[in-house]
Amino acid sequence: MNAKYGVIMTRHVTSTETNHYWNYSIKCLRRIYPNMKIVIIDDNSNYQFVKSYHEYANVEIIQSEFKGRGELLPYIYYIKQPFFENALIMHDSVFIHSHIQFEKLIVERVKVMPLWFFYPDKEDMENRLRIASNLKNTHSVMSQLNLNDTVLGMPHLKWYGCFGVQCFINRDFLLHLQNKYSITNLIHSVHNRKDRQCLERIFGCLFSEEYKGSNKKSLLGDIMKYQQYGYSYKQYVNDIKKGRLPKRIVKVWTGR
Repeated sequence: MNAKYGVIMTRHVTSTETNHYWNYSIKCLRRIYPNMKIVIIDDNSNYQFVKSYHEYANVEIIQSEFKGRGELLPYIYYIKQPFFENALIMHDSVFIHSHIQFEKLIVERVKVMPLWFFYPDKEDMENRLRIASNLKNTHSVMSQLNLNDTVLGMPHLKWYGCFGVQCFINRDFLLHLQNKYSITNLIHSVHNRKDRQCLERIFGCLFSEEYKGSNKKSLLGDIMKYQQYGYSYKQYVNDIKKGRLPKRIVKVWTGR
């Protein structure tokens, strides 16, 4: 493990359009970081549609044996393999058009920083608690996920959701989480999209519980305010053709 940082990207190709995502996401990254290592974790793509548009240098593709785990997979493989000292974990449907100050985050010894956050909610409470119960040392985390601590009927905000479970994270910090909570236990309890949405709350809670070194909730702010929710790849392509860029880092939504 020599590199100070790199990218771990989850990929799930289901059509010709969704095959554009990872190719264009790499293209955007390469404009800014021409030599940075990129690791792609493929989650059960339909290889009828998977096609690389170029011979990508310093890109490693891992075919996951854990189908349907999606957002959990980068953490599982990063625990297993020391790709680099720090990782930006992101979806293939995120397009980076502006430099992220990895060096500054490293100098400031930031252990974890979500790309986007959202406020705690009670969505799918039973399922999130079911999944979290597979972790070790979960008394405090389960209580917080359940939003038991209230002030005048309102949740006491001790944690924030991590949108898409996307973040900048230091590997030593991730190994600390693994040693304390056994994150790999979640492999057997996450199987579908609803489960993966619970991970946004569980990981957000773990990050907030174990790292209090920053007052900043995320790199890019509240996802509900950041850009138009539901913004599609077709809208993005149309905006690019017209010379419009909604944000320097763009997230598109898709129904995979």
